[in-house]
Amino acid sequence: MLINYRYNIIEHLRKNIIAYFFIILVFSIGIIVGALAVKTLPDEQKKELIGYLSIFFNGLTNGFDAGNESSILSSVIYNNVKTIIIMWLLGFTIVGIPFVLFILFTRGFVIGFTVGFLVNEYVMKGILFAITAVIPHNFLAVPATLVTAVAAIKFSLLLLRGRKNKRINLFAQAFNYSIFCAVMLCVMLLASIIEVYASPIFMKLVAGTMIK
Repeated sequence: MLINYRYNIIEHLRKNIIAYFFIILVFSIGIIVGALAVKTLPDEQKKELIGYLSIFFNGLTNGFDAGNESSILSSVIYNNVKTIIIMWLLGFTIVGIPFVLFILFTRGFVIGFTVGFLVNEYVMKGILFAITAVIPHNFLAVPATLVTAVAAIKFSLLLLRGRKNKRINLFAQAFNYSIFCAVMLCVMLLASIIEVYASPIFMKLVAGTMIK
């Protein structure tokens, strides 16, 4: 079973290698642009962000208010689930591909800006904190986003071909596409739980060094 599972993944990647190349390229460009955007921030905005971060680091060091965790989780789940649902819906439109790419670029930009700002202001401490703050949940969230984007683009192109080729069973394809996106939605829910409950544990270990 495991061998078949690995074979299916490899086969999927082989068939969609070009799509994944462009998807990863767009996402990477977003990260790079986000990191470079840090350099263009006015000094006043930098000071404001540093002030917010100081409050955040102090909050981590002193411990979270447990009452806020449920509201934070709701917000994180909403943002992550919204991304998957929007891309899923865009897959049903032939003109949705540019919007899917824009979502990828935006998520890459946010990650690039976050890491870039931390590294720019805190150097090695910033790198360490960025690793604890960004990697744990994005280890699941980023692949889920990329895979969903490929699926949405692939289905959008299938709709275009389906107009010319009546032998394509669009209903069956739409069902499979929706099930696939639902699985990615579950992965995003898990990533959200990690972001709210697991990531802060690692961040707290580093936060003390950020305010010294």
